[in-house]
Amino acid sequence: MPSSAAPTAPVRLSPNPDGRLDAPGTAPRRASTGRSDGRRWSLRPSDHVGPNWFTAVMGTGILATAVENFTGAVPWLHVVAVVALVVAWIVFTAVGTGFLAHALRDPARFRATLGDIAIAPFYGAVAMGVLSVGAATFAVAGRHLPAAAAATAWVLWALGTVLGVATALLHPVRVIAVHPAERRSPTPVWALPVVPPMVAATGGAVLSTTVPPGGASFTVLLVCGALFGLALYLGIIVFVLAYGHLMRGNSLPLQGSAAIWIPVGVAGQSTAAANQLLAHAGDVVSPPAHGALHAIVVAYSTVTLILGAAAVAIALRVTVSALRRGMTFSLGWWSFTFPVGTLSLGLFAFGTTLQASWLLWAAAAVCACLTGTVGMCLVRSARFWVTGRL
Repeated sequence: MPSSAAPTAPVRLSPNPDGRLDAPGTAPRRASTGRSDGRRWSLRPSDHVGPNWFTAVMGTGILATAVENFTGAVPWLHVVAVVALVVAWIVFTAVGTGFLAHALRDPARFRATLGDIAIAPFYGAVAMGVLSVGAATFAVAGRHLPAAAAATAWVLWALGTVLGVATALLHPVRVIAVHPAERRSPTPVWALPVVPPMVAATGGAVLSTTVPPGGASFTVLLVCGALFGLALYLGIIVFVLAYGHLMRGNSLPLQGSAAIWIPVGVAGQSTAAANQLLAHAGDVVSPPAHGALHAIVVAYSTVTLILGAAAVAIALRVTVSALRRGMTFSLGWWSFTFPVGTLSLGLFAFGTTLQASWLLWAAAAVCACLTGTVGMCLVRSARFWVTGRL
């Protein structure tokens, strides 16, 4: 929907189930065709690419990392992880290229997404997509190309961290600045811009092993600790607002029901981040301090995973209800993937900390669910990318 003149009022956009960004009350843009058999082939797939498409990058990236966690026990899974990494990079390249092409082709529309409270949270997905692909590259390709994988991971970590901190800090300001009616209607999507610093904290803790021990690694871990604290503080606020809004009798739109899974990612990702920070802090803090940190992390992880389990139960109930009422596939279904992946990472990291096999088995079961969900979303999304139909 290219604009031929400057709008006289702020452009309000909304993410359609098919991934397009259209102004409310307007007919969605149709892809170009050229076929007479009823199928619409998208000649310009970038017409459909907004920041919400990066949830697909998040899902494929975290799948590669989650699968790689289990290659120590099941070596052949490394092949699966490599395939998942290749797919993640293909999705990242396609979505990133399409998004940039869309922004360059229609800059007015791109600027409108930055100021729209319904769309702007998805720039958190852009940050997390970049971070998840970087983390997956280091985890999976690090054993084959250690230097190249580490360099790539650091570049993507820096880019994703800067963008993620920006989304985490600017979104609350944007919410406060909008009309009070918007401010009184928080949704789980508001978690998207505040989770990226937690993802950065997890990835940064792992990457701290690639810098010289001592001051450099301590600095990296200190930065990661600050990122963890920022995301946790903002994440708690979003949890309270979003779930409080739902408990007061409000409900999500039918096709947007998958968004109920987004806050689950705060629980899983924070557990993974806390345990990764603990695992890599032993070389930079004294033994007594590390022992105290161990006790804090165990207590935090226990409470967080219990709350996460409750959040999963709520999400499952909402999802099953939506499916019974006729919810059909949309790009919003990618919202199922990353939170499930973070739960696998969190359970695995906590299980490693405690040396608890049952937690590792639970992580493997969640990873299996993640694999099926990502596969289904990937096939359906690829069909839309090519044909323009869901």
